[in-house]
Amino acid sequence: GLLRLVQEPSRVLGFYEGGGACHLEGQVEGDALQFQYREARSRGEGRFVLSKDLAYFEGEWRAAGAQQWSPWQGRRLVALRGAVWLVVIEAHWQRSYLEKDYAFGHMLREFFSRLPNLTMRQRFFEDETGLERWCRELMYIPEPVAVVFASHGTPDGLTVHGRPFRTDRLVESLRYADNVILLHFSCCMMMQEGKAGELARELREVVRFPISGYDRSVDWAASALIEFHYLDMVLRRGLAPARAAETVLRLVAYAGSEDVSDSPYPPAGFRILLPK
Repeated sequence: GLLRLVQEPSRVLGFYEGGGACHLEGQVEGDALQFQYREARSRGEGRFVLSKDLAYFEGEWRAAGAQQWSPWQGRRLVALRGAVWLVVIEAHWQRSYLEKDYAFGHMLREFFSRLPNLTMRQRFFEDETGLERWCRELMYIPEPVAVVFASHGTPDGLTVHGRPFRTDRLVESLRYADNVILLHFSCCMMMQEGKAGELARELREVVRFPISGYDRSVDWAASALIEFHYLDMVLRRGLAPARAAETVLRLVAYAGSEDVSDSPYPPAGFRILLPK
């Protein structure tokens, strides 16, 4: 599987998946990392030794109370030069068989399939656990990633099947995803000043990437047209998200907060928060 190690001044943290979120924490001693690991149904200790060329590690682990050690080895994933990812994490919009199939990620996939350096992934979630899992998976990608959340936004925040999510758990899922270059909420109200915007504001305090979205209920077609412009500027034209957001507000008149004469679309309230 995939393992992410993060070195801080006084410790090393590790993250991996094994029947749920798994963690390790330890200290570097010489050329070795001594750590304790914790999984859903077990815990124990281990040791990694990094190779001189930094390309792999040799190690071992044993469960708490066990005598025998088992091997744990890994090799470094190297980012491909010029490669970039677009990941759409999407709720199922349909609530019955009477509704036709549609998903925003399908449209983005077709539009961006022409870019040879872009890897597109679309994943669906049914509940809070599923969303947290796909958020955690982001930090295992070695290349830069633009992320789109496509779901229902309400005055209570991000929801699925009418149930709001806990912001603290989602923040922790994204805290160490420093490969993310942009998180965009393709959802209503996620940039409001009230409760709906809590997730965006709390994320801004701890992550290194910009966060964008809308501060009101937005027309679905209007937001889709804005996002095709916006994401193309970031992924194809190479603009930084802040510059792309500024350009979208200048080129797409209804994207901002002001009424536009004779526009069939009401103002979308598109906004971007830059990391602190």
